Order: sequence, then C-alpha cells, then structure tokens
Amino acid sequence: MSTTGSYIVVLNADPLLGSFSQDELQSAQAAAASAEIIEGHVALLDAVGVSTADKTHSYVNSVNGFSAAMSHESAVKISQQKNVAFVVADELRQPTTDESGDFLGLTGGGNAWQSGHLGDDVVIGVIDSGIWPEHPSFADDGSYPDLGIDVPCDFGGPSDHLARGLVDAPFACTNKLIGARQIMDTYVGLTGLTDVEYDSARDEDGHGTHTASTAGGNAGVNAEIFDIDRGTVSGVAPRARIIAYKALGTLGGYGSDLAGAIDIAVADGVDVINYSIGSDSFAIGPDDVSFLFAAANGVFVATSNGNAGPGPATTGSPASVPWVTSVGASTHTRTFEGGVSFGDFVPPKIKKGTTPYPVTTVNGASVTGGTGVLPIVDAADLGNELCLPDKPFKGGVSGRIVLCKRGTNARIDKSFAVYSAGGAGMVLYNLDNVSDLITDNHWVPSVHITLTDGLAVKAYIDAVKKPTAQIAAGVRADATGAVMAAFSSRGENLLSADIIKPDVTAPGVNILAGQTPTPTSGPPGQLFQSISGTSMSSPHVAGLFALIHEAHPAWTPAMAKSALMTTSYQDVLKEDALTPADPFDMGAGHVDPSGPVGAANSLFNPGVVYDSDIFDNAAFSCGADLGIFDEDTCNFVASFGYSFDATDLNLASIGIGALAGVQTTYRTITNVSGGPLSLAPVVDAPAGFSVSVNGNLAAIASGESRTFAVTIARDGADVGEWSFGSLTLKGGGFAAFSPIAVRATNLAAPGEVPGVLADGTTSIPVTFGYDGEYEPVATGLVVATNTVQTVGQDPDTTFAPTDVGNGATLLKVTVSQGDTLLRVHLPQVDLEDNIDLDLYIYGPDGTLVGASGNGGTNETVEFILPAAGTYELYTHGWGVGGTPVDYTIQTWIVPGTPGNLAAVDPGDAVSGTTGEVIVTWPPDLPAGEYYGVVTHLSHDGVEATTLVAVS
Repeated sequence: MSTTGSYIVVLNADPLLGSFSQDELQSAQAAAASAEIIEGHVALLDAVGVSTADKTHSYVNSVNGFSAAMSHESAVKISQQKNVAFVVADELRQPTTDESGDFLGLTGGGNAWQSGHLGDDVVIGVIDSGIWPEHPSFADDGSYPDLGIDVPCDFGGPSDHLARGLVDAPFACTNKLIGARQIMDTYVGLTGLTDVEYDSARDEDGHGTHTASTAGGNAGVNAEIFDIDRGTVSGVAPRARIIAYKALGTLGGYGSDLAGAIDIAVADGVDVINYSIGSDSFAIGPDDVSFLFAAANGVFVATSNGNAGPGPATTGSPASVPWVTSVGASTHTRTFEGGVSFGDFVPPKIKKGTTPYPVTTVNGASVTGGTGVLPIVDAADLGNELCLPDKPFKGGVSGRIVLCKRGTNARIDKSFAVYSAGGAGMVLYNLDNVSDLITDNHWVPSVHITLTDGLAVKAYIDAVKKPTAQIAAGVRADATGAVMAAFSSRGENLLSADIIKPDVTAPGVNILAGQTPTPTSGPPGQLFQSISGTSMSSPHVAGLFALIHEAHPAWTPAMAKSALMTTSYQDVLKEDALTPADPFDMGAGHVDPSGPVGAANSLFNPGVVYDSDIFDNAAFSCGADLGIFDEDTCNFVASFGYSFDATDLNLASIGIGALAGVQTTYRTITNVSGGPLSLAPVVDAPAGFSVSVNGNLAAIASGESRTFAVTIARDGADVGEWSFGSLTLKGGGFAAFSPIAVRATNLAAPGEVPGVLADGTTSIPVTFGYDGEYEPVATGLVVATNTVQTVGQDPDTTFAPTDVGNGATLLKVTVSQGDTLLRVHLPQVDLEDNIDLDLYIYGPDGTLVGASGNGGTNETVEFILPAAGTYELYTHGWGVGGTPVDYTIQTWIVPGTPGNLAAVDPGDAVSGTTGEVIVTWPPDLPAGEYYGVVTHLSHDGVEATTLVAVS
C-alpha cells in the first residue's frame, strides 16, 4: 500500500534501450516506438479506470513503465494485468574536494591530470537536489567547446511562494553546465514546494551542488567559508560537462521522479550518472531496473553505498545490485580541526568535594571561526541536553558556549538552537567513541569532539565554579587517510549474499566542495561546505569514471568498474583506525588512480578486466528471482548457457554465501594491456578454506578473453562465519586483485521443490560440507484444510486484533510438539480482483510472528519447525468495499510423524559431493494441493529443511 497515493508500474516489455542504442534514442524510429510504449501505458490505465491526467511520468528509455496517482484498488488491478512485472508504492528516498586530487594521486608528472586526462567532453549527469548555476565551480571560461547537446535549462523566475527574501533568479546554461532539469512532478503534486524551495533546477539544499562540483567542478576554484580562505578546490574530472537533474526536494525524492530523471538522463546522452541516493531496503525498485538497461548501453553509474553503518548487512537499493558501482566512504589525509581551551588562564576555582580538573585543550572537527574566552555551560544542566531547537534551555545561554550531546536531531540544528537562544559557540560531543567527527557550516563557532573528550568537558564544567572556554577557528590539519567512516554501510548484501558490496571505497569524510548560498539548513551566504557521507564518496568515483571514459571510450561500465576494483589498494582500516578493513567494509579496496597513466597496473592500464553484459545481469536477475524479467526471457537467456548461479556472475570479486564442502565458480578475463600477457594466480585463501585456480592463463593475446575456474573447499572453517581472502592475477607488471568472501555451511539444499501428484516422485539435490551420517526424514503429505469465513471492510484500514467483527476475522489453529510445518494461505480464488485481504499471525506467546500484505489477495505465511501452541490467524479486510465477502483461508499443519511421503537415503555424507534424495508418495491421492517436509539430519541435528509442494 502506498502512503502517498502514488504508484510506479514496471512492465515486462523492454524499454527503448532494449532495441535502440543510446545514440539512437533521438531518432524518428525511436520516437515512434516511444509513442507506442506510451499508448500501451494509456491502455493499461484505461483498463482499470484511471484517468491519464493522473499519470505523472512515462518511462520509455531505460525502463518501460509509468507512475500515476491512483487508489490502492486500482494499483492492485494493474498489478494483475498481463505484462506487468511489478507495481511498487511511490515513497520518498533520501540523499545519502580540495585534497582529493592530491590524495588520489591525480596530480604529479605523468599522472592523470598532467597527462591530459581531465574528463574533456565527457558528460556527467548528477541526479540530486539541483545545482547553484552561478557557482564558480560551474563557470564557463570560454574554453569549453559546444558539444551540440540540446538539453533544456529549467531556469528560475518570479516565485510568489518564496519566503525570507529568496529570489529564484533566471539563469542560462553554458558549455560547462550544459543542462539543468527539474523532474519533481510527483513531489510537487503530493508534497508541495515549501517557501524555501525553488520551482526550478536551482538547488536550495546544497547536496546537489556539492556532489556535482566534487565529480566535475572546475579546477583551481578558490574556496572560502565564513571569510576564511580554505585554498583551492577541483573536481575529480575538472573538464567534464555537467547536466543537473533536480529530483530531490528538502524532504527527499519520490521514486517516480528519480526513475524519470534516470530515464531522461539516458536520452540526454549522459556518459556517467552520479546517484548519491539510496534506501534502507534492498528490494528492487524502478531505479534498479533503469540502471540495468543504462549500464547495458554504456552509461557508467556510481552510487552511494549508504550511511547506515557500521552495523552489518546495511547496504540498501540501488547499491545492492551488481550492475552499479557502489561506493563506501573513508577518510583522506586532510581535515579541518578546531580546538577548545578550558579555563580562564589562571588556576580555576574548584568546587568543594570535586576532584581538581586541570586546564586543558581538546581538538575536534571544525570549519567555523573561533570565539574569545567565554563562559561555558552544559546543555544537560539546562534541561536540553541534545540542544533541540523546539525545546527551551532552562537557564542562561546568551553569550555563552554550550556543550551539546549528539543524537536525535541534525548536528547543524543543534547549533541553530544555540544561535536562536543567543549562544556564542557550541562544543558538540559524540554518543560513542566510534562515530566520526564531522565538519559542518554551523550557525555559531563550533567544534565536534569525541565522547571521551566530551565527558572530560562535562567534568570540567561540574568541577569549576565559573567555567570558561575559548574555541579556536578551524584550520587545515593532517589526518589519517583510508580509514572507513563509521557511518558507511556494510555487507553482507541481503539482496544476494554471493555479491560483495560495497564495490570500492573512496573519500567521503569532511569533503570540501560547493554549497548553495541559500541553504534550507545552516547559515546563508556560503558557497562552500565541508560535509560527509557516502553521498560524497560516490561522486569521486563518478569523476573517475569520466576520466576512464575519456581514456577508453569503448570500455563498458563493467570494464571500468573492474579496473577500479582490481587496481585498488587494501591498506584500509576499520573505523577504529586500528583493525584492517575487510571486503564488507571497503569492497575490493580504496580506489587508486595514482601513478603514470600508462604504467602497468594503473587504473587506466589494469592489464585485464572482468566484463559482463545484459545477459550476465539478466541471468543473475532470473536466478535471484528479482521479477525484472519474465519466464520467457529467463528461458531465452538460459538457452545460451548462462549460469543463473550468482557466484558465477563475472565480477572482479568472488562471493559464496553458503559453501557446502567445495564449490567451483568461473570467471572470464579480457586482456586490455595492448600486448600478449601471461598470468599466474596468487591466492590468499580465506581462513578455514583452500582455494585452487585452474585454467590456461598463459600467452593471452591482446583483446583475447580466457575463462578459468576457482575451486574453494572448506578446510576447517566454522559454519556460518564469513572468512575473507583474495585472488591476484600477476604477470607482466600487472596484479589484478579480487577479494574473496566465503561462508561455510554443513549442507546446502533447496528450500522448496515442486512435484506433480500423478508422478508420485520428485528429487532433492543435497550438497554436503561434511563427512559422516546423513538422514533425510520425510513428514506429510498433508492436503489443505479449507475454512470459509466472511470479512467486511476495516473502516480505518489499520489492523489491530481488536478489529475482529469490524474488518477482521480470527481463526485459531493448534500446532503440536514436533510438527514440521504450519502454512497459511489466502488464495485469490472466488474473490473479485479489487478485493484486498491481508494476513496477520500471532504466535503462542501472543506476539506477531508473521504477516503478508501483498496488493490484492494472494497471501502466504510459512513456519518451518514451528513452536508448539495455539496460533491466531487474522484475516484483515483492507480493501473490501461496502459489502462483506466470503473467502477461504487454507491451512496445512504437517505432523512430525511419518505419513505418505517417503525419502530415500542416498547414504552417508561425503564432503564436496552432491547426493540426490528421491522423494515418493502414492500417485493415486485425491486431487488437491499437498505439502510435506524433508528434514535433513546430520550427527549434529537438523541442518536444513526442504518443502515438498505437490499439486
């Protein structure tokens, strides 16, 4: 269900990029095909009674679909139409440098910039919060030739809704900023522009200006913040051209607008897309699909890996898909540091009963100016420890420095609370000693310090009768580079444990780049800011993609991604700055464009690349059942011999999320060195595993591809624990590095196998990761118990158990000790298409243990080896209408005792081998839908279970 009333519809049919190249999208033939696609969209809307006036976007280039405002019932109807791949609710998504050139090694004789690799004539599309067009980072000095690309410039003009003296001045695009589009139809229609948001491509947030200037801002631009000279800044690809796509407002961006921006950017002819946007979910959305087709047609895509770290499994969409390059965030060797000194420079008067606390100075992150010696107070003593703007301070703040605790609200909003109360400065301290120290354009002079130092400041304030402090202005300071930011999202990848994410890491902490002078958060008037996030690391890679594309215009995005990964360096630390980072932190490693561009193993001369195309990615999509391609397309891909196993996707990394004993995966490299190449594999095996490489890697001709096998065997590894290693192909001065991540399991078996009732048999392949006893135990088959109930419309559509009799019904079932399956299903049969029933299940302890709320009515919840007791099955009438409806709820409870399902034991387990469990049942059973369970037992107990679905 959409909370916004807007839905995105994606069709199974190919977009234009399925039939036309990117260069052909402006042709008359493509225009005619586009019109046919849009006619199909209109026909779908007409079929379910939705007005075409409610359609907000048509997607034709990189994804075939549309977005529209409609009821949930209409969305359900559309989801059931032929050729509709999926319908998703349209929700808001959020946006997730000066030293970068030197730190990345782009400067210096023979290196990229000095060798003329500046991104000339490469077009970077930045999908973000817009752009400040008058910013010096995007100024056209007359040296940029006209590319002949005709892209609209959504300039400003009179805007009656703007407040606080804002003016959306008209602007024109140039040969540097060659286009600026606002694509916010859904945002404007559903959320509406506030009085601080421009109704144009102009950036009121600063995020888009920052990312665009990081990726492709002009070289040598002087940067000042609060009238303090911060030196000069340059984009990673300073001669690249920029097209800005404003699809984010101050509250985020709707998926429909973002998908529209991608679709239009591809048609505009961009070479590279930076997408510093993400979500907390790994579920596939329209942007994932768009990027699949964009990558297949040569568009390089860099995206932020997310800011939900340092916890594991925090990478979300679209960073989780393999056809984009997702970027983690780490430090570089420059920060901005300010200090705060305590005491009035005479021995302080200590309160009775407290321990004398020495006058001291602590340092932290700061980009603001300083203060004189002022009284300092602890916000906790004033009843507003977190310095919340909407909560008053209970005591004097005016003219004082305030100690604030991090958490709950934005850092910059804390300084605004101090500023609004008349405070003169802020010392901000962390909640823990892991989180990063961040520079912001604060409202008052501020310094951000660690928890340890913050507690020391609190102790000083408590001990001294009249505590004072002085904040020193932030100055440029050295820092430890290549340390992972604590906020950077980590693997494993929940979309597919066999795909390592992030792909690489790049600078993303305290990055100095552009700002809008009229920000919605922070003091106005500044053209630069130093901020942090994987949003800041992604445009570094987008800029590197521009340099690679300039050097190798024929390379595919997969080849460029491979070069980034195989030439990266691994001298990276976790956020504690002590522990070596692993592939779930940094991917293959830190991007490394340093050194002479022609030197062996440079980013621009990696020797070999791992390439992949749309068939490879389609095979992965089909194998992972992502719903992007229909069954016919998947069968077509399979007919060419593509492996649907995610471990075989031709990436410059090797991941196996469930290795039982031994597994072989395959990789193909292509020689791009310009000459013959002989390589030798060098393996750093993950702890507890052995790794062997088989294949002829000698005398590979220039342009030739070779396939080799990598066999990984468990050798004492603990079950369920990830282990990391690497494979490096060395020879001719090249060393192509690939990370390996492996997790052992004792036994691998499919979660479900189908069977045809009349056949009386099916089989289960079981791969063993141990030696010893094995026994398959079969229980079932059990046919469904059908219970007919009647449910009416829930007036508020929000489920609670108390809704029984007023929008919900209850069925209680009892599970006995040892039962192997409880399955509950609400079928669509005998219900009208616009009826939407949902399923909620409460367990024996009275808590919610399962739910299913698909569009329409097709709900299933399964419990393998369920706990004994009484379960409460609630059917919720989310979308019933005025007349109650009869429906059938189906339940299966498979007992733990033998039934009519039998499993033939293939014998003892032998590690690294696959056995076949033959499963049989009487073929003359009455017609029906039956379920059984095969439990796979080792000497240690239950290793896995397989459902047997017979119909």
